[in-house]
Amino acid sequence: MALRVTANAQPSINTTVRKVNIPSVNLEQLKNVDSADLEDGYTLVYDAATEKWVAQAATTNVGNIDGGTF
Repeated sequence: MALRVTANAQPSINTTVRKVNIPSVNLEQLKNVDSADLEDGYTLVYDAATEKWVAQAATTNVGNIDGGTF
């Protein structure tokens, strides 16, 4: 009794890797960030009323932070 094995060739995937240079940006240059009161230890918090990120003093009682799904 002969043993016969058949293998199907997998389709190839062509990919291209490109390097993209992104210039550095200062926080003050972003249009949706209010950095007027920015100080060491502050946290950026989104304000839906102004639709901007605002600097607020960091607190130790922040509750749960959900970073989302990636």
